[in-house]
Amino acid sequence: MKLVKMEIDGFRSYGEKTTLKFGKLTTLIGDNGVGKTTALLVLNKMFGANASDRIIRESDFYSPIGENSVTTGEKKMLCDTYFQLDDSDDRAQAQLLSHVCIANPQGVLILHVQLSASWMDDGSTEGAIESKIHFIIDDSDPDNIKQQEAPRRELNLIRMIYVPAVRNPEKQLGSTSTSLLARLVRSVNWNAETKEDIEEQLSKLNQTVLEENGLRRINETLSADWRKYYQDERFANVALTIDSTNLNSLANRIQSTFTSQATGHKFRPEEMGDGTRSLFYISNVASVLDIEQSILEDENIQEKPLIDHQPPLLTLVAIEEPENHISPHLLGKLVGRLKDMAELANCQVLLTSHSPAIISRISPESIRYVRLDPHEGTSTIQSLNLPDKENTVEAYRYVKLAVQVYPELYFAQLVVLGEGASEEIIIPRFLEARGECLDENGIAFVPLAGRFVHYLWNLLNQLGIPFITLLDLDRERTGGGWGRISYILGELNMIDCKVEKLPFGIEEINNDALKELSKRLIENRNDAKELDEYLENLEKKHVYFSNPLDIDFLMLTHYSDEYKHLLKGTEGPIIKTQNGQQKRVKEYEPQNVSSKEYLNRAEEATRSALKGGVDVTAGESYSSSEKALMIWYVYFFLGRGKTTTHIQVLDGDKDGSKLTDEKLLKKIPSVIKRLCGDVAAQLNIGAESHD
Repeated sequence: MKLVKMEIDGFRSYGEKTTLKFGKLTTLIGDNGVGKTTALLVLNKMFGANASDRIIRESDFYSPIGENSVTTGEKKMLCDTYFQLDDSDDRAQAQLLSHVCIANPQGVLILHVQLSASWMDDGSTEGAIESKIHFIIDDSDPDNIKQQEAPRRELNLIRMIYVPAVRNPEKQLGSTSTSLLARLVRSVNWNAETKEDIEEQLSKLNQTVLEENGLRRINETLSADWRKYYQDERFANVALTIDSTNLNSLANRIQSTFTSQATGHKFRPEEMGDGTRSLFYISNVASVLDIEQSILEDENIQEKPLIDHQPPLLTLVAIEEPENHISPHLLGKLVGRLKDMAELANCQVLLTSHSPAIISRISPESIRYVRLDPHEGTSTIQSLNLPDKENTVEAYRYVKLAVQVYPELYFAQLVVLGEGASEEIIIPRFLEARGECLDENGIAFVPLAGRFVHYLWNLLNQLGIPFITLLDLDRERTGGGWGRISYILGELNMIDCKVEKLPFGIEEINNDALKELSKRLIENRNDAKELDEYLENLEKKHVYFSNPLDIDFLMLTHYSDEYKHLLKGTEGPIIKTQNGQQKRVKEYEPQNVSSKEYLNRAEEATRSALKGGVDVTAGESYSSSEKALMIWYVYFFLGRGKTTTHIQVLDGDKDGSKLTDEKLLKKIPSVIKRLCGDVAAQLNIGAESHD
């Protein structure tokens, strides 16, 4: 048996009907106050073990923003849960199938449990509240749904263990795990002789304690004083005794202890740290589930069972924001154990979190994103729409990995998507210099693989998170230039984002037109100018290009002195002279840059940087100064680590040459300046717009 779906309508922030689908492990994520806890509370109102948790109050009903109880007069809520019964689950069918389960169109047996409640303003403090829980036994006719009141003894076949987000979870976790274990101990099938012997020993222990002189005096004094107040012979004598004189009462007093392997010293759970104690109590719950699973597996054995206990049909373990009471270094162990619990046939795990440490360990398929409409005050829940696993395996793996490695994107106010590791270092540094720090403004940077752009765009659109994209233009590289434009127009079209102006000669976006556009060559400076002018149209859609090549070349163009300053001694690119000698390139600059040897070296570096280009004339769209920089580009970024080089320039302090914010912004590339302005405009944080 498993919980497959829940529909919430009118409960707290869920003002409109919202559906939550469940798996073995379901994780609700989202900002604070969006409705993650509320979704768990619905289940606790229906299946919670404590009667006080199941009470419906006026505050549990949804109220639109700006509307109060006086103007409303009446409120209603409807919460439906759907459980699917497995054909092999004979125990569940025997207990529920006969009178409450219905078959869906596919013939699968469904247990439909509905909580309905209403509130009316009758002049009292809380108002008049009525609530009922029913089994829906026939929903074939929407106008004549048949229902049957759900007895609590049958609802208790579904056990809810709810751990709220409190710093000290001992009250909830401790009492729950202890009571579960005590129930199992009471259910042990004790050997008759063992049981008789234990109770005899308990009786002797009680008698020995009572015969102690000090305790005898206390008991005599208690009786004497009591008789002065009350003379009824039934209650004439009072005495302090040990209450646990049988196994049942003894089971309620059993508690765990720990023994040190080194010293033999005994410890109680109360002596543990908060995080360790929380893990121990969760471990107890897992142990109970493991034992109950073994009990079910032993049902077919004819011998007398070791434990005469009837487990619930299903246990829902709901843990709210465990990062609040478990140390960060222990969260990995917790998630691993919760995954193990979720694999048990008799258990499902529900989790809420806004901790990247937890979310990075959860499969995206298990994540449900909760968001709140600030205008209406209503919450919605949605699953993540990942690329199709069978038809786009590589894209599926990439997006799944991206959201696991960069889970902060779920909570970002804005996401900047960059080509790779260089952008991950450079863009945050520029934003920080402009006062637009990533952490303070909720900005997440996520590197992407160029051919998976629209998959991440789709994901961010689902989450309602604005985004900005920075890609390499790769002019004159294979697939670059107009090939990049062709690709990005196709990607934008896939997410129904229409570009106002199409490139010259293109009337509409289709495969044939994009294929022809991708073949368009850039053979000279005029061709490059035409391409540059078109890029402005894509920036209106928040798509930017590192022009003309990539962000490494862009940075070298604007900060060449800072990068060259990294060289030590004989480091740097070399030129082979006609007589076979080797000279360092910096010996030619700036006086001899027009020499044949230098120009040949620049042409050679350009061909190397463009990786062969599209033909033998590669590099014709680049100026002579840009070709000269190709020598340094190849040396710094194709011959050594890109990220290390950028870090040394942006954050290093060699000889006091660190790029201060002022120095950095003074020569900021125009495309990065526009991108940063776009960030500020979308977040409304006061900096200039790119328009």
